Amino acid sequence: MALYAVDNVGDAIDATSAFLFPIDRSRWLRLAVVTFFVAVGFSLNGPTNAGTSASSFSGDVSELPGLIPGDLLAVLSLITAAVAVLVAALGLVGSVMEFVFVESVRREAVHVRRYGRQHLSAGLRLFAFRLGVFLLAAGLVAGVVYVAGPTGPVLAWTDAQILSAALLALPLLAVLFPLAALIDGLTVDFVVPVAVLQDRSILDGWRRFWPTLRANVWQYAAYVLVAFLLNIVVGLAATAAVAIAATLLAIPFVAVGVATFLAGGGTLTTVVVAALAVLVTVYLLLVLAVVALVQVPLQTFLRHYTLLVLGDTDDDLDLLSERRTAVRE
Repeated sequence: MALYAVDNVGDAIDATSAFLFPIDRSRWLRLAVVTFFVAVGFSLNGPTNAGTSASSFSGDVSELPGLIPGDLLAVLSLITAAVAVLVAALGLVGSVMEFVFVESVRREAVHVRRYGRQHLSAGLRLFAFRLGVFLLAAGLVAGVVYVAGPTGPVLAWTDAQILSAALLALPLLAVLFPLAALIDGLTVDFVVPVAVLQDRSILDGWRRFWPTLRANVWQYAAYVLVAFLLNIVVGLAATAAVAIAATLLAIPFVAVGVATFLAGGGTLTTVVVAALAVLVTVYLLLVLAVVALVQVPLQTFLRHYTLLVLGDTDDDLDLLSERRTAVRE
């Protein structure tokens, strides 16, 4: 039995080359915006390690130097709110861009504003669905820890209570968050194209995709494995490319920064600090631009790959029928 997940890797490379080359500067710049938000817009494909060193903290917040409990809670609240707003904004834009990306690849024409307005409500629903999946997983873990875990205020837990809660939560995290990531990945990779092709909602798209998934369970199991490996390769390639570019870009900026510092008499005067701040800002913006451009071929390859697998498993859900024929001939 042919495995579409394996067979379509080469076809996806050919389709990506046909889509991106010869280079059209306008298309690449628009794709850079889209793929940047697709890549970073909703990074919940696995739980992050946000743990702290609990072993050195007995649970008494008064031990923290220079902070009283009220100050600590205020600082933590501000940081949490800022991070939540940033993640929500990136997640929302990224969810809309998923539809823009599929529409762009499908039609071989990139129109960010047009497709964004067209699929804005669908992107909002996708964001709500993805957020709901992970909040449900997190809520189940928190609920179990609350019911069966240590009692009393969290900040007052002892080391033994923290260890007990961790031992209780870790097995749940090991099961629920990969499951949530799997649902999220299948939704983005296959349900979103179904929604675009047949103008369906996310839940209705799942109802249409579910029979295809059940009828090709081994094909999609192979896809999950191959896609996992491809994402690792793509991530390493992106990291290496950005690291090399950032290092090369840093050379002239460091030289100019040193010259500025020396021209200021070797002291950090207000003028020197302002000049260095401008240099750092410009450098970071250039690195950000490099990140976006590096994502264009990598994310475009991954999107072609998923659409080719989807079309092979269900002819009625083929968004790339003509391109599939062309690359295979």
